[in-house]
Amino acid sequence: MQTLAEKVGDIIRAQNLFPATGGIIVAVSGGIDSMALLHLLAIPALGLREHLIVAHFDHQLRGAETDADVAFVAQSAKRLGLPFETGSGDTRQLAAETGAGIEAAARQLRHVFFVRLAKRLGAVVALAHHADDQIETFFLRLLRGAGNRGLGGMRPIAPSPFDPGVTLVRPLLSVRRDEIVDFATREGIEFREDATNTDTRFLRNRIRHELLPQLVEQSSASTSRHILKAMQLVGDAADCIDDLAAEWSGEPPYEQLAIAVQRQVVQRQLFGLGVDPSFDLVESLRLEVGRVIEVAYGRRLQRNADGQVQEAVPAAEPEFSLARREVSIAGQAGEAEFGGLKIRWERLAGGLPERREFSQAERREVFDAEVLGQVITLRHWRPGDRFQSIGQAGTAKLQDLFVNQKIPRAKRRQLVVAEAADGRLFWVQHLRIAELFKVTESTTGLLLFSW
Repeated sequence: MQTLAEKVGDIIRAQNLFPATGGIIVAVSGGIDSMALLHLLAIPALGLREHLIVAHFDHQLRGAETDADVAFVAQSAKRLGLPFETGSGDTRQLAAETGAGIEAAARQLRHVFFVRLAKRLGAVVALAHHADDQIETFFLRLLRGAGNRGLGGMRPIAPSPFDPGVTLVRPLLSVRRDEIVDFATREGIEFREDATNTDTRFLRNRIRHELLPQLVEQSSASTSRHILKAMQLVGDAADCIDDLAAEWSGEPPYEQLAIAVQRQVVQRQLFGLGVDPSFDLVESLRLEVGRVIEVAYGRRLQRNADGQVQEAVPAAEPEFSLARREVSIAGQAGEAEFGGLKIRWERLAGGLPERREFSQAERREVFDAEVLGQVITLRHWRPGDRFQSIGQAGTAKLQDLFVNQKIPRAKRRQLVVAEAADGRLFWVQHLRIAELFKVTESTTGLLLFSW
């Protein structure tokens, strides 16, 4: 039977993961996955050892525990006779400044550190993502509305999302986690446990510890294998569509392109214009020639008959804005700016008694944190939006509610609304909160929402 070391060696050679003789930065958190990767790449038979640099980033999230992580990884590098690099950053501060959430802030700080280190050392960055991470990523992106490219998952070789000039390499991407655990156990590889990996406040952890075990239990043990195959097919299809969109130069005419290629042509142009290519925006531009769409206050786009997305002249009548911002509220607190509002949020333990205390403040609402979920979306009113105000028996059109509140037509389109993770509106600027997200007798956690 082939050992994991032999399997990884075959993967590296077959996919030509390390073609150059430059440095290989091994991103090591101290957990079992990254420690296993480090020891695998250091096996003499691979001939990579002299190129390895061990790198660790301290997110400053767990006090003395993070200090112990740094010391552990440094000592591991020393035992292997490898150079060691470390960096650190205040994750909570960045999350508060950007409103992006703890996970997103940690990822940004970590990747920026690896990018700077890779450029300084002329190296690629080796990451320990494995097949089980890939499956979790599929569901994470599915729940956040990703398209084909996102659902295709991570690639063994890919540019860094923070600098396309830096290459990320994932030698373990086709390896299952139980193989990694077995290898680390047999080799006696020491590692550190991160308690946050079991914290189900984070969506990825809920997918890992709750959703996936239930899927396997209620379907079959082969579920994960089927998901990985589907991801491969979707990713390959996305690559093909992107190649066709990149090569398109006007012939055949835009309207004769396959729908998937039309979408990708529009999406590529939106990336070039620095605009988030949401599905709704892409579809609006794809389907209607000349329709003016407001993507941010005072900025409008339209597509011409040749398939080109262009800046549009300001219209006399304001258009509905498709601008939106997704915000993670998985952490303890944070803030985000959108539509001219600075919105702050904070999670607190408590129920009805505490709600009465906290809701007395002006420009603040209190919601049931559990019902709300981990991710919200800030956007503007759109045609067809419906909302169930607290105390109301059913939903009503937002337009009718605005009329009842005597909110001027021009102002309605600038108001900010907020969607919960499931797509339902839980807050509308100048209206009361939504009935389904109110604090009840069974509430155990509050989310304070102020602006």
